[in-house]
Amino acid sequence: MNPSFQSYVAHIGSLIQFFSLNGVNIDIMKKIFFIVFLLFSCSQDEGTQEVFSQEISSSSSLDEVTTTLTAIEEIEVEQLSSFSKVLFVVDEEKSSARYLAPKVFLNSNEEIVVGETKGVSGSFELSIGECDSSDSCILIENLTISVDLMRLKSSNGIRDNAIKSKWLESELYPIATYSIEELILPNNNFDSKVDETLTGLLNIRDTDYIVPFSVSAYMDNNSVYVYGVAQIETLWFGFDPPSKFDAWNVLNPIGIEIEIVATR
Repeated sequence: MNPSFQSYVAHIGSLIQFFSLNGVNIDIMKKIFFIVFLLFSCSQDEGTQEVFSQEISSSSSLDEVTTTLTAIEEIEVEQLSSFSKVLFVVDEEKSSARYLAPKVFLNSNEEIVVGETKGVSGSFELSIGECDSSDSCILIENLTISVDLMRLKSSNGIRDNAIKSKWLESELYPIATYSIEELILPNNNFDSKVDETLTGLLNIRDTDYIVPFSVSAYMDNNSVYVYGVAQIETLWFGFDPPSKFDAWNVLNPIGIEIEIVATR
């Protein structure tokens, strides 16, 4: 398969997933991307496609990421027994975080740049029981999730080094954190699956900003599986979006995805 085609498909997949999580009809998005693909194929000669493919090629490791989203959508809801203040610890080998950054070129080409880190750690306390506001309630306490920004990798090593030294300055601020002291969520009859918005404090470059995450999660045996998505602005954390001599610009907002598997 042509490398530029593989790259195009990989980035379109990421973009479809990102837009679908934010309420855009996925069938419409697929039709739009198919039309764009036809225009791209017809308008570029072989040499131009080769240069373009070098810019938007994505690493195989990113293409091979298996998200928990599909599992969450397909999981059957079960009823849980009540429990209180159970500590869950993030499984670093099964968890990940990534960014999805819109990048526009001077010649009007556009792509979604994806970078990922497996450096996700943290813990939280979880309770479920009866409450006045709903059939049951979930209580989240002392949640702290840490992400190692030094381990962010995309398809371009030059980009990754620039993120470390210039934009995120992760050489100076290597860890991003998301924290919630206490949050009560209504739950339907002790369901094992929830779709909710969590609001917590995101810290990047020693700067705090309150950021909501749209979350789908479920509990199975002794593990909790979480998929969350949010949008952030670089200016919230004190830096402009990346750009290069007006040849290309990264646009706000930037998508953030996180997948967590935590065990008690």
